[in-house]
Amino acid sequence: MIETLALHFQPGKSVLHQFDPRLKTLSLLVVSPSIMIAQPAGLMILSLALMATASQTGLKWRAVARELRYFGFLLLAVFLSRAVFTPGRVMIGVGPIQLTDSGIFSGLLICWRLVLVTMAGLTYAATTRPKEIRAAVEWLLSPLPGIPAKRLGVMIGLIVRFIPLVLDQARETMAAQKARCVECRKNPYYRLTRFVLPVLRKTIKLADRLVMAMTARCYNESGTPLVMQTRPTDWAVFGVVLGLCIILISTNFLS
Repeated sequence: MIETLALHFQPGKSVLHQFDPRLKTLSLLVVSPSIMIAQPAGLMILSLALMATASQTGLKWRAVARELRYFGFLLLAVFLSRAVFTPGRVMIGVGPIQLTDSGIFSGLLICWRLVLVTMAGLTYAATTRPKEIRAAVEWLLSPLPGIPAKRLGVMIGLIVRFIPLVLDQARETMAAQKARCVECRKNPYYRLTRFVLPVLRKTIKLADRLVMAMTARCYNESGTPLVMQTRPTDWAVFGVVLGLCIILISTNFLS
């Protein structure tokens, strides 16, 4: 449960915690695509900026690393696919598998970008309450015609709350499997079904209880909206974020 709490909102009084959630959401939407097109010089600047702000989030980064350890397998798969299938001068060769210099550079670059995007998302989630995320999404989508902004805001807010709970359910199921020596079974289909089905059943029951609780409290979409205020400090921080994004994009053209 301690690891799951690492993905929750972390109370604090830092600039990021007090940052207007609407501008904070816009900042995340602008920073993420800028990261994916930035070159190493820009990524280095952003890495230093994220490291400087990481101490303000209150996150237990070791616990987060343990919780997201399977993300490393995705990064490894991305790196190997780039390193093997990108044309270039062969640097390492093991039988039919050959890693090229261009592939290794491209793989490291895309993995670097994915890590930074993940860190930006974790920083956002750790410094923004779920109700603020919901209110920010509603504010962003409200000008768009034909889109139920309040309904989508509630859905995203529930997703933010449910992800740590689902991870906790998966951890409990895995511990129960180990106690019953299910992992010793050689049949992978048996192990998979004994893991996936209980997690799905618990998640559906949890969602059903949530629906019943919302119904019992007469929930509707016309509730009182969250009052949000934008201060001069918020505009200053947003300006810094935009300036950083301009630097990230400019490094792509200067390379």
